[in-house]
Order: sequence, then structure tokens, then C-alpha cells
Amino acid sequence: MWVDPLGSTHNAQYTSYICSPIRCQLLLYSGIVSADFKTAWEAGRLHQKAMASLTWLVVLLAGLGQGWANNSGLNVENNYRNMMVRLASSKPASAGIQVLREGRVEVSFDFGRSWGTICSTTWSMREANVVCRQLGLGYASKASQGTEHGDSRKHPWAMVGTLCRGTERRLAECIRESHYPNRCNARNHNVTTVACVSHSADLEIGLAEIERTARLEAVPMSRLTCAMEEHCVSADAYEIRRTNPHAARILLRFSVKASNVGTADVSPYANYKDWVWHQCHRHYHSMNVFATFDVYDLKYRKVAQGHKASFCLMDTDCTPGVRAKYTCGNTTQGISVGCADTYTDVLDCQWVDVTRVPVNRRYILRVALNPEYKLGEISFENNGAECLLDYTGVHQTTRIFNCRRKPLWFKI
Repeated sequence: MWVDPLGSTHNAQYTSYICSPIRCQLLLYSGIVSADFKTAWEAGRLHQKAMASLTWLVVLLAGLGQGWANNSGLNVENNYRNMMVRLASSKPASAGIQVLREGRVEVSFDFGRSWGTICSTTWSMREANVVCRQLGLGYASKASQGTEHGDSRKHPWAMVGTLCRGTERRLAECIRESHYPNRCNARNHNVTTVACVSHSADLEIGLAEIERTARLEAVPMSRLTCAMEEHCVSADAYEIRRTNPHAARILLRFSVKASNVGTADVSPYANYKDWVWHQCHRHYHSMNVFATFDVYDLKYRKVAQGHKASFCLMDTDCTPGVRAKYTCGNTTQGISVGCADTYTDVLDCQWVDVTRVPVNRRYILRVALNPEYKLGEISFENNGAECLLDYTGVHQTTRIFNCRRKPLWFKI
């Protein structure tokens, strides 16, 4: 049973007719509401009040979207079997292109008789890697939700809420979001898209460097001007600076080594023309966030955090036989295959501000490379590190130890 604005109740036969999957998609996407009304009227299946209720229902669902999707069979609980995946595009095919390597992602659950698109809260390189892997097209170089290759009005969604770790062989093996995605409503016309490449970079975080270089340092804020511009200290520091600009911050410093163990060079995701010049450091920033450093208690409650902007990506050391080619320039940033970029503990923002962290306790230090999945990689399983931190507030006895490589986190 359902209730209309006038307070009248209607039985299930009207509900099933009004909100069958095909008709709801017609109502909201194809723009033929009046034609559907006429068909229903001529069939004698709706009386006048039901038509008024239907009008109200369409308006309501267009605004909320979720109710429409649930009634149309789109939900995060469907156990989709026999899932087929393909790429498609509304763009004209380029001459000589035999295999489409970029386009909207489409799925079929009836052995290819019908196809639909995907909508999710997030659609990252994780999900895109699974699509490229399933199609035998290598690795993802781009993952987005947009209308570049068609929209949901012409190509309605067939699945919502896809969430992958990135190691799955097929999209059908991925899990689903815990709730229906709020963004998958009638106002959103975007569909998921991917671009696949045969070779890809693969960042691997160094463990020994973190343990070996860890140290505490008390630094007055008068020496942290550049770092504070990048918000590399805790929020309370900015309040304290107003009245005590020379107050010291306690910084847990350590080096981080990012090695490229992939089959293609690491390149900043933004075009060099969009890089931001940082006057304080006198060089370009090619990424907003290249790494994150966070401190948690043993129950994974965050107690301190820092972030590392990509001041520059460059080859600081390479394996024997590999020649470094990237420098900290305005157009030549990157990490070559077989090389690494080591951010030493003496650099700005290469720390976590632990000024207000309680002392004489054990914590977990978590470091992550490419945490926002902006760069395409072969795998994200080697991008993170978790270490134990014994923090005493004293340099001689504070230590980081037992570092283990961990995958990047993703929300379920």
C-alpha cells in the first residue's frame, strides 16, 4: 500500500503498474510521461485520482531519485549473475581503431540482450582497474563519472553502488555500497567511464626509510611559515600563532621513499600548465596530495594527521642500469620505471604534528601514497605502510618500528 498527498490509499496493482522498471525509466528518462498516462488511461487501469497521485509521484521521485531507483529494481542488494561488461561510446569511432579502450562502462545481465550503465558514489581507479582487467585491456589510466561518452537519459543505469578493492578479476566480484547512493538520482545524468592502457606505473612505499629516519623535533612556528601555508600543522597552531608566534610545535619527522615498480613512468595527473607555482618553496606543485601521514590509537581512532603536497616528483635514485630523467622542473616532473623519489625527513611537511598527542602511549602510524587514487597504478596493495609508534615526547625514546606494507583504504 502507498498513500498519495490527498490521503487516499492505493492497492498493489496500481503500484506495480506505475513503478515497473521499464515504465519508471520511461517516465523519468524518455520524456514521454503524457504518452504513458494516455496508455494507462485507455487501458482503463487508472482512475482520475490515481492519475493525480501518479503525477505527484513522478515529481517526488524526480526530486529524490532513491525511491524511483528502489522501485525500478536498482538497489545495492541485487545479486547480479551472468554479468557481462563492455565499453561503449557516443563519440564517432576514430579511423583504424579496432578495440575501444575508452568509453562508458556498460553491463548486461541477460547475456547481452540489453545493456545499461553504472552509477556509484565513487568511481575510482580501483573499479576502473577491474573493468580493464576483465576486458583484457590492461590497466586504468582514467576513471570518472560524466557525460563525455553518453548520459543516463539515453543510456539508463543498470547497476548502482559498485565498490571494488581493485584486485578482483571481474566486476561481478566487487562488493556494493552499504546504502543506495544519494548521487544516483534523476537529476544526475552522469555515467561511469574508464580509459585503459597496456602499461602502468606502480608506486611502492619503502619501509626501512620510515623506521631508520624517525625523529622528534621542536620547531618554533616562526620557522614554519611555508609549512603553515600548506596546512602541515594541526589546526590549533593557527590560533596559538596569533598570540604566541614563536611557540614551538613538536614534529614527528621521517623519510618516505616512493619507488616505481611498474611498467610505465609515474606522471602527474594534471597537465603541467595547471601546476601551481609555490612562491615560498620556489617550485611548482604538480599534485595537491601525494602522500598522507596519520597517527591512530590502537583502536584506529585518529589522534593526529599531516599531509604531503607533491612539491615535485623526481628521480632521486635509480636501480643499476636505469638513468634518471625527471627533475624538479616546471614541465619535467615524474618518477621513471626502476627509480624512486625519496622525500627526506628534512623537507617541509615531511612530518606529523604530534604537539597535542598524549605521551607515553603506543600508537599506529599510517602512511599512504597516492591516497586519492589520482594516479593510475597496476595495484594499490603496496601503497600503504602501518608502523607501531611508541611516543614518549622525548627524542631519545620515541621510536617507529615494525612497519608493514598495507593496501590503501577504501570506504565500504
